[in-house]
Amino acid sequence: MNMIRLKDQDQFNGSNKVAELEAVIGETYSDNFSSTGRSRLMFIQDNGTCGVEEVASEYKSNTKIPKKGIQARPDNIVWNGFFY
Repeated sequence: MNMIRLKDQDQFNGSNKVAELEAVIGETYSDNFSSTGRSRLMFIQDNGTCGVEEVASEYKSNTKIPKKGIQARPDNIVWNGFFY
């Protein structure tokens, strides 16, 4: 199932979710798709994709090493990680 891109959702219902994401570029969030459970938002693309990099967990019990490089995530999934 494809989710609607935030840019399209903003136009449809007047929300401002793309701007909310742009305001948190460089910050970390809870990421269920990361091996460590945490990622940092690096950039947002016009096609509805965000670039994220895994970061170390804030919990000492999670000793997994973050995967190197930038991974693609749908913008709506990243927005949920920050604001839901």
